[in-house]
Amino acid sequence: MGKRKTTAVALLLALSTTIATPAVPAYAFSVNDLLSQTASSDSSSSGSSSSSGNGLMNILMGLLLGKLFSNMSSTGSSTSAPTSPVSITKVLGLPDLSTSSNTGAATGSASTQATATGNALIDTAKKYMGVPYVWGGTTTDGFDCSGFTQYVMKQNGITIPRTAAEQYATGTAVDKSNLRVGDLVFFTTYKEGASHVGFYMGDGKFIHASSANEQVTISNLGDTYYTEHYIGSRRYIPN
Repeated sequence: MGKRKTTAVALLLALSTTIATPAVPAYAFSVNDLLSQTASSDSSSSGSSSSSGNGLMNILMGLLLGKLFSNMSSTGSSTSAPTSPVSITKVLGLPDLSTSSNTGAATGSASTQATATGNALIDTAKKYMGVPYVWGGTTTDGFDCSGFTQYVMKQNGITIPRTAAEQYATGTAVDKSNLRVGDLVFFTTYKEGASHVGFYMGDGKFIHASSANEQVTISNLGDTYYTEHYIGSRRYIPN
């Protein structure tokens, strides 16, 4: 008899741990209640093992069914009709792992897509290394800084304004510490405000049509000149 009690209590604890949310008072049982009812069943049966065993199983089934009915009533308490069937996880009070998994997958997919787009922008920009700097230039015959960024963006299906000032006035502001590949970095040079722009490449570098170098080139954000003239960054790649 002692072994059956121990087994029953262990089974009860396992059920309580698995279904780890409280039932409504009408279906709630404590371990002490169960033990006392089991002891009473034992004394009244006076050696009838089948009677005490059935009594204990009835208590355990009552606990489980009470939990199920409690969760079904709570999930069906909305005044509007459900738009989808109630899942077994809801009935048992368990977390819906499929939903959280799908959310994480969607978030990861968006992040991966943004990274791929940023890398594609840099790959396109590198194709024009050495193309001469031309004031007002917007073609592969010659670029100015914003003509270059606009052209490369367009090649990747992204439309941005024409001038550095206009490009700086739109897009999403990004802290320098949070730059991602493909973000636009802006500088104030020959006039106040954003007057120069390039693509951030990662590792503190950016690619731009440079009037000083007279061509599309790669420079370092850490260089004294660019550190002193940096005014901000903008992101056009969808997150």
